[in-house]
Amino acid sequence: MTDAQDTILADNQAISTAICFSASSMGFYPQAWIDDGTYADLPTDIITLTSDELIYRDSMPPAGKILGSQDGHPAWIDIPLPTSAELTAIAAQKKSALLAEASAIIAPLRDASDGGYIEDADKPKLVAWQKYRYDLMKVDPANPVWPQQPA
Repeated sequence: MTDAQDTILADNQAISTAICFSASSMGFYPQAWIDDGTYADLPTDIITLTSDELIYRDSMPPAGKILGSQDGHPAWIDIPLPTSAELTAIAAQKKSALLAEASAIIAPLRDASDGGYIEDADKPKLVAWQKYRYDLMKVDPANPVWPQQPA
């Protein structure tokens, strides 16, 4: 093979193994798949990554970072703080989980109380968990103040 043929072959291999990136889709696309039509509706902001930028595709982000973009190129960016709506949703999920846990503890104690065979030592436990569950019901997920769970 001539030097010119080696260069052409190397260039073709580089093209076929090139990786592209779109900041709008936060996606990576093999150049070969772009060339062969595997991707029909590509974003319009596709760029070809440099060898130094492949780290963003090939590795996990550092602690506290996620994949983002700067000036159209991949970059590790700080994980954004949750929005108010996300915090409210998280609190609502926590409230539901705590209510389910309290109800699971209360149910057999309530059965024993209703059946008249609850032990004296369990009576205060039943009352404490019922009070806790009542207090949980009043928690506003938009501004949660969590009651202390019984011991």
